[in-house]
Amino acid sequence: MIPLSYPFRVNKNFRIRVTLLAACTMLLLAGQSPLVNGSSLSLELENDSFDGASDAYYSQGLQLSYAPEKPLLWPAQYLPWIFAGKEVQPRYFLGQAIFTPYEIAKTELIEDDRPYAGWLYLGMAIAAERFVPESQLKIVERFDVSAGIIGPSSGADTVQRWTHELVDTYEVNGWHNQLQDEPAFVASYLRKWAYIREFGSSDLNWEFSATAGGSVGNVTTQLIAGAGVRVGRNLYSTVGIHRAPPAISAPAFTPGMQGGDWYFFVENQQRFIDRDIFLDGNTHKESHSVDKEPRVGEWRFGLAFGLGRYQWAIYHARRSQEFEAQYVNASFSGLGLAMRF
Repeated sequence: MIPLSYPFRVNKNFRIRVTLLAACTMLLLAGQSPLVNGSSLSLELENDSFDGASDAYYSQGLQLSYAPEKPLLWPAQYLPWIFAGKEVQPRYFLGQAIFTPYEIAKTELIEDDRPYAGWLYLGMAIAAERFVPESQLKIVERFDVSAGIIGPSSGADTVQRWTHELVDTYEVNGWHNQLQDEPAFVASYLRKWAYIREFGSSDLNWEFSATAGGSVGNVTTQLIAGAGVRVGRNLYSTVGIHRAPPAISAPAFTPGMQGGDWYFFVENQQRFIDRDIFLDGNTHKESHSVDKEPRVGEWRFGLAFGLGRYQWAIYHARRSQEFEAQYVNASFSGLGLAMRF
């Protein structure tokens, strides 16, 4: 049974402010500014409140990324069996993830609900792609390494309290029960096989893809498998990989997307989880924990498009039960914006 004390409604002012901010931003960027081939800066925000719900489970993710124009040379020099003959694009990022239980109004420890937790991290990703003429497949590979801090030093409780004060909404009262400080590390590898074809003689394409990979670290250790479909314009130049949770789930911004390019996407991802610090609790310190589910599925769907030098992504995700006593499945939506300069 869903607890009655859960604050179902988001403050009306919050919805109004978010809507006005999004509308003003779109108006400012609606003009078709000239295309710039260069470095890019991107900002991605995920929040369950975008759906009209309130903070629960995966409450918020925020990530700022920088992708330089020049490709990296050292991967082909030191890892030729993987990167020989490939252009390797780097990306550097700073992010934060916030997790809360369902009943955030309570001050006492909720033993059968997930722990309060925050993760502040820095990271680097490298991505490379190649085309295989024999099979007509485009193959994309992505390596991510992230390191940071989990616990009070992540600043998650401060950010959430400040945000709630800013939008004049309810208080969150249980952050004193959060996980303790712990250095956090995770490395991930994902590979995507994309089969792309045209719709007749039009400039539209369709794509079917499969993804496999995994992560290892004290943040999470997991295997990943997925499949997806895209429909849109210029798909050959916009093949990217959705990152592995607990990272931001936005579609990857790619340098090949031009103004006027767009695509709709639907993807399902299955994760087979051995370790999840946000459910299992601290590695070597006593902390709150819950019994996690060994397999978690996630559906994602949305739209990505280019507008001059800008790239936009709007998407929604629904995640299956992550731990045994979970009241409802988690869902959240996200916005992403990248600018080339």
